[in-house]
Amino acid sequence: MTMINRGTLLELIRNRPLLAAELLGDALASGGEEPIDRETLLRRLPRLELTSTDEPAMAARYREIVANARRARAHQAETVFEGLIAFLRARIGEGPDQTYGAADAGKPDSRKAERDLAAKRDRVNFLESVLVNGLYLALEEHAQAEHLLKLEASAYNWHTDYQDAWQPE
Repeated sequence: MTMINRGTLLELIRNRPLLAAELLGDALASGGEEPIDRETLLRRLPRLELTSTDEPAMAARYREIVANARRARAHQAETVFEGLIAFLRARIGEGPDQTYGAADAGKPDSRKAERDLAAKRDRVNFLESVLVNGLYLALEEHAQAEHLLKLEASAYNWHTDYQDAWQPE
C-alpha cells in the first residue's frame, strides 16, 4: 500500500479538495491486495495526471498571502480598533451615570439597563480579544468581528467623537 505523509495530505486537501476527494474515493473503491507498482497505481488512481507540480509553490504563496493579511490586520488593530474600542468603552462608562439617574427617578428599567451595559461590555471585550489580541483562526472571523464592533459603535453615531471611518459597510 502506498503511504502519504500527513503534511502532504493536508496540503493536497487544502489546495485541491476535489482531487483529494476523488483520489480518496478511488482508493477506498479499490479492494484487492495486489502489490503496488506504477502501473497498478495508475490503474487505481487514474487522475494522477491532474496533479500539479506547482502545488508546493501555490501552498507557499497561500501562506504568504495569509501572513500578509494578518500583518495588515494587526496594523489596523493598532490604528483603528484601539481608538474605536476606547470610544465604545467611554460610551459604556457613561451608561451607569444614566442608569443611576433613571433609578433615582424611580424608573423600573434601571436593572435592565445595567444588564444591557454589562452585556455590551462583554461583547466589546470579546471583540477586542479577536481584533487587537489576534484571537482568531481564519481571516473571515476577523472580518466578522470587525463588522460587529462597527455595529456596536453605530449606536453612538450621534456622538461628536464618532468617526465616519467606523461606519459599518
